[in-house]
Amino acid sequence: MNVLIYSENDGGLKELVTAAREIGADSISAAVIGTKEFAELARKFVNKVYFADSEKFGEFRPAEYAEVLNDIVKSVDPDVLLVEGSPKGVVVASILAAKLDAACVSEASQVRMDDGADGLIAVRSSYGGVAQAEIKLKTSPSIVCLKPGSYPKADEAGEGEIEEVQVEISPSVEVVEVRSKEVGLRLEDAEVVVVAGRGVKKKEDLSMLEELAEVLGGAVGVTRPLSADLHWAPNWVGMSGVAVKPKLYVGVGVSGQIQHIAGVRDSKTIIAINSDPNAPIFEHADYGIIGDLYAVVPKLLEKIKEYK
Repeated sequence: MNVLIYSENDGGLKELVTAAREIGADSISAAVIGTKEFAELARKFVNKVYFADSEKFGEFRPAEYAEVLNDIVKSVDPDVLLVEGSPKGVVVASILAAKLDAACVSEASQVRMDDGADGLIAVRSSYGGVAQAEIKLKTSPSIVCLKPGSYPKADEAGEGEIEEVQVEISPSVEVVEVRSKEVGLRLEDAEVVVVAGRGVKKKEDLSMLEELAEVLGGAVGVTRPLSADLHWAPNWVGMSGVAVKPKLYVGVGVSGQIQHIAGVRDSKTIIAINSDPNAPIFEHADYGIIGDLYAVVPKLLEKIKEYK
């Protein structure tokens, strides 16, 4: 089986390599639309890198990136294309799928070969995260966008070849203005993740959790209601959101519904802070603190700072 992977960053690339290996890829290639440094890193994990220098394309434009990938797909002729399910990756994959008339599944958390070995199965959440759907893809290539954090990062496997791809692109849009956005530590890359649940009363109170995450060297996330309903953050932690596998997970005011637990259960250590002793999260926690988060978190901060 010939698998082509595409990611914008090294963490995503390593996860896609793991996924490709698990479905039994005979050959793994990587499409790199980026820097030569990224291509050099990618070659340590795959058999071959198809490199297109992103400086030649200017600012990110999905249609142009999809055109580059289209040319690479024609050259590689992969059975499967695995794409990191980032916002940029998903939009590029969808445009490419239309060009190739290929099946495409987004927000997948797992991919595997069908038992009959005649198709690929992608697993993704359904019905708002209360169920999982298994989708069989029958086209070649089949395109699957895997949610960041779904797979562990792969180890290096050698020194693959780099082939530079020359593609002439006519810009389809004019970029009028570009505004940079401050990007902190990604939740899926953080070794410590502090998550706010519905027990947090106001958006302003997230600053208390941000301070806790800062002293622990981690990142702050929220549950689905705080993101989808209250719009406190663009993404949420859980089965239908961002899956995390940190060394330490701290759930603050998180009840622990099954959809959320499914996205954090691979955490090495789970700490729960909740005033309800019957909260489901305590069934999954390694350590539980029953109490008012507005009293517990400041005290926890005080003790951590004293220790440090």
